[in-house]
Amino acid sequence: MSTWNQIVRHEERKEEKPPHSRIFVVCGKQIREEDLRPYFEQFGTIEDIYIPKDRTSGESKGVAYIKFNKTSSAALAIQELHLKTLKSDSKPIKVMVAVNRNDASSCSEDRYTRLFIKVHREATESEIKQHFFNFGHVESVHLQKDKLTETNKGFAYVQYKTFVDAAKAYEECDRKYKPMFATPKEELKRSRNSLEMDSYHSSNSPCRDNYIERYHQRDDSKRDILNGVTLNKPFDFNRVNVKCFPAVPQRYIEQLFNIVPGMKNCQYAVDTYNGVCKSNITYEDNKAAALAIDKLNNFEFPSGEILTVWPDKNPLNKAAAELSSIVNNFKNAIDAGSPNLVQLADAIAQASTLIKVVTCTSEISEEHEHDMNYCSIPLPPPQPLANNASRVVQRCFIVCRPQPPPSSVLRDVFSRFGDLIHVSTFPNKIFGFAKYASMKSAQAAIECLNGAVVCGIRLKVMEADEKPTKSDDQRMNDDEQNDNRDNDIDRKRIRLDGSE
Repeated sequence: MSTWNQIVRHEERKEEKPPHSRIFVVCGKQIREEDLRPYFEQFGTIEDIYIPKDRTSGESKGVAYIKFNKTSSAALAIQELHLKTLKSDSKPIKVMVAVNRNDASSCSEDRYTRLFIKVHREATESEIKQHFFNFGHVESVHLQKDKLTETNKGFAYVQYKTFVDAAKAYEECDRKYKPMFATPKEELKRSRNSLEMDSYHSSNSPCRDNYIERYHQRDDSKRDILNGVTLNKPFDFNRVNVKCFPAVPQRYIEQLFNIVPGMKNCQYAVDTYNGVCKSNITYEDNKAAALAIDKLNNFEFPSGEILTVWPDKNPLNKAAAELSSIVNNFKNAIDAGSPNLVQLADAIAQASTLIKVVTCTSEISEEHEHDMNYCSIPLPPPQPLANNASRVVQRCFIVCRPQPPPSSVLRDVFSRFGDLIHVSTFPNKIFGFAKYASMKSAQAAIECLNGAVVCGIRLKVMEADEKPTKSDDQRMNDDEQNDNRDNDIDRKRIRLDGSE
């Protein structure tokens, strides 16, 4: 299996379902699948066993990945087999959860022992603890409350002592709690801190440096990258546009795109207002530019920044580059002391031709160029919004990492499934709600948009709690009459935040 194929396989299991159900086993190089299976299948159904092998020798690397169909099966296997000795091996094996690239920087046990749940507004910590004690030893329950009013926000954290207990609760608790494994506290703090622009321009960022260096080392030779690529169609561009949200320093963009051989230059700019950086990168040929898009679009740094890469086919950009080349050639001739009227006339003629071509070609705006990467999945055609007075039949809960996209983008994306009444996020939060007038449209949005990347921002979309009550609807109508602003309505109704 090639290095790039391994990366693709890695990305495909990035959003593991169910969560934490794939384990990583460090074992002897002589261990085979038939040696491992009897020990691990006693804890549950195994979906896949993968033993990586050296590409040159074909010898096992001494590790294995085992995918279970249940989180609790993986947790039990870790609990019972970690540091145990198999009959076919003389050394104890190590068994742990297989973490993806984003999680590798955190070793917190909170990742596997803390659940994030939804609760009703009158719920108490003792009530929650009583239910979740049915699945194991609960160390603590933290009910989220508004700092000003002390009212229940509708979310809570349940901390277990062991991964096994948390996994059982995740699978067996009352579905009204809609449990999820919580993000470790230090990652939440790091995510918030990463929104500060100063952190991106700090000269001391060894994490990204080391990560990019390891990314370089994934290929035995840079030359092999291009030699192994076959273009199915001719590409008419050798420049790519790059957008990174949140922003990272220029050197990280240059180091990453230099992985693809043939990078000539990188033009870099920071949009401080929107917290993004943009680059235009030129390669020696179209094959390298196409490969950069193929391999680096939707690339995610370990600290959460996401790249969006698309072709630069704007005729103005191309004309500007060619005009610069013409001017530079003529300037070099002057500096060399050998200019003549023929060269000047030729330069003017070339420039005039380029200007005519550009003026006769419809300009391609950045937004239009970006359409192909507007969303990581194909979207249905745009549809009109439902009447604002329509009854809310289904709500979707949206989590945007690391920060919500513009409201106009969210409205466009979520309205494409029809019957959207309103969608919004909340100030200084990473979540929001989309309200639909039909169950079918809401379910279609959840199915298509959960896990999608929109304008470089990853979305999680899931079914929200029960439909709003009649009193909620009445309050919404009163607020609309008083303020006539949907955002104000949502701020008054939102008491469902689960952030710490």
